[in-house]
Amino acid sequence: MSPIDKRIDRGMSLEILKMSGPIAIGALSSTMLNIVDTAMVGRLGDVALGAVGLGSFFTLVMILVFGSLNIGTQAITSRRLGEGRQEEFPRIAVNSAILALAIGSIISVVGYFLSPWIFSLLSGNAEIVRVGTPYLMIRFTGQFAMVPMITLSGFVFGMGRVRIHMVVSILVNILNIILNWFLIFGHWIFPRMEVRGAAIASVLSMIAGLIVFIIVIYIRIIRPIGLRRGRPLVSGNLMGRIIKISLPRAMQSLSMTGFIIFLSLTGRIGVAELAISNIIFKAFNFAFMMGMSIGTASATLAGRSLGEGKETMAVRYGWHSAGIGAIIMGLIGTAFMFFPREIMSIFTDSPLTVEKGVLPFRILGIFQFIDGVGIVLSRTLQGTGTTMYVMISEMICIWLVMVPLTWVSVELLGGSLFLAWTGLYAYMTCFAILMAWKFKEGSWIKVRV
Repeated sequence: MSPIDKRIDRGMSLEILKMSGPIAIGALSSTMLNIVDTAMVGRLGDVALGAVGLGSFFTLVMILVFGSLNIGTQAITSRRLGEGRQEEFPRIAVNSAILALAIGSIISVVGYFLSPWIFSLLSGNAEIVRVGTPYLMIRFTGQFAMVPMITLSGFVFGMGRVRIHMVVSILVNILNIILNWFLIFGHWIFPRMEVRGAAIASVLSMIAGLIVFIIVIYIRIIRPIGLRRGRPLVSGNLMGRIIKISLPRAMQSLSMTGFIIFLSLTGRIGVAELAISNIIFKAFNFAFMMGMSIGTASATLAGRSLGEGKETMAVRYGWHSAGIGAIIMGLIGTAFMFFPREIMSIFTDSPLTVEKGVLPFRILGIFQFIDGVGIVLSRTLQGTGTTMYVMISEMICIWLVMVPLTWVSVELLGGSLFLAWTGLYAYMTCFAILMAWKFKEGSWIKVRV
């Protein structure tokens, strides 16, 4: 490698880290919120922990499905940035926000009334269903705010204005933690609401966050650029393009119901196994969000490069980002391997529950190197318009690899928690291989958005 190439590579690495840093801080603040949520609820016992785990995971899948508009929003925004068409930004923001608000409002109403039926499918344990159903009902009422919040994050990510999202996320999560303390345990003038209190805190903080996010985007982005006269602000054509790019990602996220089935299967082993699986997922989410942050930065940089006609640079951004993601997630995985008891003890006071999770948690740490490649490259492919391939790959790895292996482990091989988790390890390997192949194959470069 020539000295010039080395300087370019160093510059790329620094640019990726500089952009992904604020994204990671915003994402990790959300992860820390989930960790604090789980730690607080964990003090209420394994039933509460298992109920909130199932409810929050189902809510997450719904958020990923209907918040997938952020993929189309980011892809179009970053491409227009590379093309030098910044005057399009206000229209992109307004149309994506209208779509998200409409979809989120529908989900809030429908989800609220379907929650009892949904939770009865998630668990056969009557006590978990009793505790978890009102939690899920309350969380669904906040989707009208959550979906636009996630969608608008794609807008600021596509522009490279990642600090806006970081600041808003931190404010939201600080508010959530404060409300948790008041509402879960009944401090000051508030009643002790336990699991219901955790759900209400999440909804109120997200509504406040959306209001702040909209105000900041208007003041910092839309007002300085201004609106083009003689052209309608609301565009059915633009909404259609956002939906077209985002739809495969939504279908991919819907396939993540496989992870809910995974948790439900571990719940068949026992309540403690369900609780510890929820804990491991919460800790793993820390590493996952780091990978997603790097992938989001890669998607913006690669999309901008394609808009500028610099295809080679787009490819190099992707591979550089994948390497950085593997290293960072691998380092987090090393902590999983060496300190499993210490990490899991943050969430529960039960030594027996912790001991059940030590082996699967350690092995999960090993696979973080592999998962880092899959997460970053998938996000890069999605952010440059190749959403259909990523969707199909995800469905294959979940429904033909993870779910069958987990079912066999639980139902036919004796119900060991470690064996159940081998399905997830196989999924990570499958997904990383398929993402690396597609990125190397190169057809994603020619996709138009």
